[in-house]
Amino acid sequence: MEILNFVAGEFKASGNSKTFDKYSPFDGSSLASVSDSDAMDVILSLQSSKKALAAFETSTPEFRAELLNKLAAYFEQNAAVIAYQEALHQGLSQKFVLKNSVQVSISILRETASDLVKPLPAGKVVKASGLIGIITPWSLSLRLVTERLAPALAAGNAVIIKISEQSPITAKILGEAFKAIELPVGLVQVLNGGADVAQIIAGHPGIRAITAAGKSSTMEAIAKAALPQMKKLQLSGGAKNAAIVLSDFDFKNRMAEIMTPFLLGQGQMCWNMTRLFVLDSFAKEFNEELKNFLADLKPLTSPEGDSIWTPLISKDRAEILNQKTDFGISEHGKVFARPSADESGNFVKPTFMADLPNCSVMQQDELFAPLFLETSVKYQHEAVKWANTAYLGHSAIVWGPEEKFAKVAEKLDVGLVSLNKWLVSEPATVFGVKQSSFGITDMSWAGSFYSDVKKLTMAP
Repeated sequence: MEILNFVAGEFKASGNSKTFDKYSPFDGSSLASVSDSDAMDVILSLQSSKKALAAFETSTPEFRAELLNKLAAYFEQNAAVIAYQEALHQGLSQKFVLKNSVQVSISILRETASDLVKPLPAGKVVKASGLIGIITPWSLSLRLVTERLAPALAAGNAVIIKISEQSPITAKILGEAFKAIELPVGLVQVLNGGADVAQIIAGHPGIRAITAAGKSSTMEAIAKAALPQMKKLQLSGGAKNAAIVLSDFDFKNRMAEIMTPFLLGQGQMCWNMTRLFVLDSFAKEFNEELKNFLADLKPLTSPEGDSIWTPLISKDRAEILNQKTDFGISEHGKVFARPSADESGNFVKPTFMADLPNCSVMQQDELFAPLFLETSVKYQHEAVKWANTAYLGHSAIVWGPEEKFAKVAEKLDVGLVSLNKWLVSEPATVFGVKQSSFGITDMSWAGSFYSDVKKLTMAP
């Protein structure tokens, strides 16, 4: 398969003719040859976008809403195929991607279209921000793009999207959708490539605003490129999510539910849990159940399966895991079992490490690998205290009785706390607190990021 950029309404190879290969997380086979963009591809996209923007920013809300509904209908009609394609490239199950990426994208598009045709409050006038850059990571990338693309188009902006090199199939999915719904030529450009392309987009003076998601180091690089021009920024990066298991919770029969947010995605997604807190009173029994559960794990060997043990997105992540595990041991961490990479695909059994000091580097930093840190505490308030030591605050899960939830949740320094379930399928974007987000986090199409807002006042 050949995956090209989508520029000026057509699929095009990069101007430098360079490509890179995308390999299957499941078996290591080659999935596609992908166009590798450079600065000139960004310039050509900008030229096409500016032409499209001039006509689109003055279009009616009804016209823009119709485009969003057409895109939602296309995704719905092709949902199964789209979900399979993304799952194959991202090392996830089709069922999971269908529910948490494709269906969420459809909901976002329709909700934005509905909101678009409602009257604005009296005295509020908005106009498009201009040309917006969207930069997203590989995990559920169609969803991450759509939740930014929908308000951008609703407000009348033109858009340039940089797709993760780990999920180039999303560029193909989007390009085919735009052609099918006859999106105005040049309104949305989609580029493949690495971090250098993202920084060119972030730093180009022709782009007014940047909305991006990814690991903290990527968001820092984007901010450094964009801030000198005082661009609008909307950055969602960094996760050190915690799961807290309280007393009076049936962990024996619900171990699969507790482990799913850790293992499905292997700690590589912003929604994954990476820290586990249990009470001393049942820690020994809990760990025995956990070891038995891990021993019986079977890998997800194709998108059609249901296993929560998914492969790593790329082969090199296994070595990263080994390095981080060695470092954790040097910080006095104790592993449950030391994994080894499978010869086919990117399957590495997850590692759970205990007894790390709560203020250690490993307890603070992002890992983006299947290395999960368990801490046992005497009281539940200690779990909250140590969970809050991380400088990141994306989300958390509390496993326990409802009557204890509010007391724990209100003290956790995160953007989202859920009770007894993993809320990946929630359509609302989670930006988090502390260093998990930066900039203008208003996702409304008529808010201060996607639009320039003007208030009108008159003398009585």
